[in-house]
Amino acid sequence: MAGETANNNEIVIPSITRVWLAAVGTPAPADAVSAMPAGWRAVGLTTEDSLKFNSEPTFEQVRSAQSSYPTRTFQTQDAATVEVDLQQWSGENFRAVYGGGTITAVAVAGPPATTHYKFTPPRIGSRTEIAACVEVIDGGKHYRYMIPRTMQMEGVAKDLAKTKESVLPLRLAVQGGDDTDAWYVITDDPAFQPPAPTITTVNPATGPAAGGTSVTITGTNLDGVTEVTFGGTAGTGLVIDSPTELSVTTPAGTAGAKDVVVTSAGGSATKTGGFTYS
Repeated sequence: MAGETANNNEIVIPSITRVWLAAVGTPAPADAVSAMPAGWRAVGLTTEDSLKFNSEPTFEQVRSAQSSYPTRTFQTQDAATVEVDLQQWSGENFRAVYGGGTITAVAVAGPPATTHYKFTPPRIGSRTEIAACVEVIDGGKHYRYMIPRTMQMEGVAKDLAKTKESVLPLRLAVQGGDDTDAWYVITDDPAFQPPAPTITTVNPATGPAAGGTSVTITGTNLDGVTEVTFGGTAGTGLVIDSPTELSVTTPAGTAGAKDVVVTSAGGSATKTGGFTYS
């Protein structure tokens, strides 16, 4: 079919998944494949079909007498959760699924003398936040869902049936704040690369060699542009007005026509001789 963009390489089969936990504030990995930084702990084995990441925004609708459909819809809240069943029983996994708690050693005189351990769940008001990373691997593609702050959000129900393993249900609610992203994904999947920008016009196309000319550039995919250069020198005061327009102030230059280059994560575009210093 004309215009069809079907690509089976963009189908993801989560062949390997891992869940990592850390104290809030632990440095996050900078990429999708390097070893996790110090302070991150893998929860170990999990059931093969329990891992879920859910984004759950809340909307309100305005209804009017003149329409059978909502006349406006707006978002009022955002929420996200992580669900996974842990197969490995350990003190740290108990602390994760109960939202904290303490583990103390209990000496047993014996014989033989040995040590037992006492886990005490947190009291009301004592639950602790943690950071989480959900790792998904599909062949050569890697994805890491990074969650700087999250908290166990449900009670813990354990099935102690004889016929199957007893799992620890980890149910994390993503916490937000004004100082950081609530969650984000970092990946090496080339399908995530943004489209390259293009330049259609540079207006005005001339200005003094001293610089200081406010220039408007139109084109496409300009909303991700991070730098504009004039003859190799970066402009200042870059403002993204829309995906098709940005403004920037020219730097000082030398007389003559100079190439204008816009650069984003998707690549760069050049307007040859796009600005002339007089």
